[in-house]
Amino acid sequence: MASRSAKQPDNLPADLTSFVGRRSEACAVRKLLSADRLVTLTGVGGVGKTRLALRVARDIRRAFPDGVCLVELASLKDPDLLPHTLIDALGIREQSAPAPLVLTDYLRPRHTLIVLDNCEHILEAAADLVDRLLRAAPKLRILATSRQALMIAGEHVYPVPTLPVPDVDARLAPGSATQFAAVNLFAARGAAVVPGFEITPDNEQAVIQLCQRLEGIPLAIELAAVRLRVLTVEDLAHRLDSRFQLLREGSRNLPERHQTLQALIDWSYELCTPAEQTLWARASVFAGGFGLDALEAVCADELLAEETLLDTVAGLTDKSILTRGEHGGRVRFRMLETIREYGQARLRESGSEAKVQRRHRD
Repeated sequence: MASRSAKQPDNLPADLTSFVGRRSEACAVRKLLSADRLVTLTGVGGVGKTRLALRVARDIRRAFPDGVCLVELASLKDPDLLPHTLIDALGIREQSAPAPLVLTDYLRPRHTLIVLDNCEHILEAAADLVDRLLRAAPKLRILATSRQALMIAGEHVYPVPTLPVPDVDARLAPGSATQFAAVNLFAARGAAVVPGFEITPDNEQAVIQLCQRLEGIPLAIELAAVRLRVLTVEDLAHRLDSRFQLLREGSRNLPERHQTLQALIDWSYELCTPAEQTLWARASVFAGGFGLDALEAVCADELLAEETLLDTVAGLTDKSILTRGEHGGRVRFRMLETIREYGQARLRESGSEAKVQRRHRD
């Protein structure tokens, strides 16, 4: 059985960079965790799920007398090793029983918070284990991050939004752009790359344009700031038509999938089913929002059957590729521009670009 004398876990890493914005989001997640035992932060890759989860965990660590434990799953390739990964992270020494039993025996009497980071690629295994642990350990809380919800009973899903950016049509007073978290993030990361960098009347509009075009995705903004070593803000904004070639220099101590914008979206693409990949590519012909009827008319064919399209749309929505909204009493979908541009490249590679575009025009 698991040792009751295992060291109280508290392995949350210190921040290496400033935490920008997210006050309302952090407050909302803290409130959810006070009421719900499982909260999953979802959202597109690079939106800042991990940073938000770690900030919330630090804020509430004193509420968990038996410790707070971060379990990083991004590098875990074998789902069968998930229980052993948790055992190692919790510092459990005695393992005479099967791993799941060791975990439930250890956690059952404890008031602990576990942060499960990056569940999306082992979703089924994560969901099964989380369900088992929550049923066995009544004082356990779990804060998960994933590009897709675990979809189990008791889960409260919190979609992490992108950082606020100025509206395209907004008329801002000079010097007021820094009230937006996306602009503040670019300024902070830019100053780390180019000492003395700041938002000035001369570069403010270019910074606004850059943050708008990157749609407030934190990782994309940080990758853009790295390019200030060799480009002006104006040059950066003008080169965003080739964003996947431009945003390729992440920090060496970031996970590999966060080193480049291409790798970030590749990770999401590889988690999709073949039908979802096909629909992602075909839906990229829509420049704005679109409804299910339009999607069926343009994208369905012998490879993507109309009768299964609804399930495929649901899959892409669950994986944060499509964003759902309502307008005029009807459901509408859209893609972030970075997601859409990636889909356009995949559509060109498929050889069906002309056919899909023709159906879209017609």
